[in-house]
Amino acid sequence: MKQLTFKRQIFCGVIVIVIANALAFIFHQGVFVNIAWILYGLLFILHPVYPAQFQSREKLAIGAVRFAGVLCIIIGLLVWFYP
Repeated sequence: MKQLTFKRQIFCGVIVIVIANALAFIFHQGVFVNIAWILYGLLFILHPVYPAQFQSREKLAIGAVRFAGVLCIIIGLLVWFYP
C-alpha cells in the first residue's frame, strides 16, 4: 500500500463525503453526511499529514491539521444536513 500523503488523504476524504451524500439522497437520511464529516475529521486527527512545503515548521503544521480535523468534527456534530 502506498504511503498516505496529504493529497491522497484529502482525495480519500472527498470520496467519503461524496459517497455519504449519495447515500443521504438515496435513503433520505442526512445523518450519513454528518458521519462522513466526523470520520473525515478523525482521519486528520489520528493521522495528521501536511503538505511538503511545511516540512520546516512540522509542529505548527501538525497542530494546524489537527485543528482542521476538530473543525470538521464540529461541522459534523452541529450542522444537520437534509437530503
